[in-house]
Amino acid sequence: MSFIQTDTYTLRGYECDANGRLSVPALMNFMQESANRNALDYGIGIDDLARRGYGWMLMRFGLHMHHYPRYGQKISVITYPTFVNKFFIHRDFRVLADDGTLLADARSIWIVFSIDKRTMVPLPDFIRALTPPTNIEPLPKLDLKPDFQNLPVVSDETQTVTVGWFDIDQNQHVNNVAYVQWLLEAVPKDVLQGSELAELDVIFRNESHWPDQLLIRADADDALAFRHRIEQAETGQDVVLARSVWKVC
Repeated sequence: MSFIQTDTYTLRGYECDANGRLSVPALMNFMQESANRNALDYGIGIDDLARRGYGWMLMRFGLHMHHYPRYGQKISVITYPTFVNKFFIHRDFRVLADDGTLLADARSIWIVFSIDKRTMVPLPDFIRALTPPTNIEPLPKLDLKPDFQNLPVVSDETQTVTVGWFDIDQNQHVNNVAYVQWLLEAVPKDVLQGSELAELDVIFRNESHWPDQLLIRADADDALAFRHRIEQAETGQDVVLARSVWKVC
């Protein structure tokens, strides 16, 4: 049996940015919530995995923003798995306005890790056995190794973040939305104030935990495109690599 999750959210003030538009971190939280509800229907929710000694980890995320909803609007988040193989499960998202206008779409790739060993493991059989919906055309798959991952991020401006208690989730590592908020905050002020995010492509490389110290860097490809890197301050190990593209409001 296959399942498609549809949830409706009404945008509250704290889910919007300084311009009254839905913030990207809030949108990602909506997506995570809808994804877990869909996973529950399949019997592979966070608690279902934890009881078997596993946890979910987001490995890749690609977001395309078409239009930004504003405070008070209702949006629908639709999500479903699209492909499953030995190590990865792919999941798509679509975000719609009340009138059916496509506001955003996103692609993601998830892996499973052993809670005891904190290492990636092949997808257990009970996950690989799930049936993705067949009546929806999936978005193109994300590249496992996008080109930007091999380009250095050499910005002289570095922000330091100490992982807080409220940055971690049930899997005892930093929630992926916290990383995205940190890397977006490293974009120059004039871009944040006068532009809106159009595209975001993220690679989640390694875990971090409370109270690790992380270094956040952004390197401009041009005025409205940036490469991002989050690394462990102590070891220099990559935690997150990303690329963002912005458009003038």
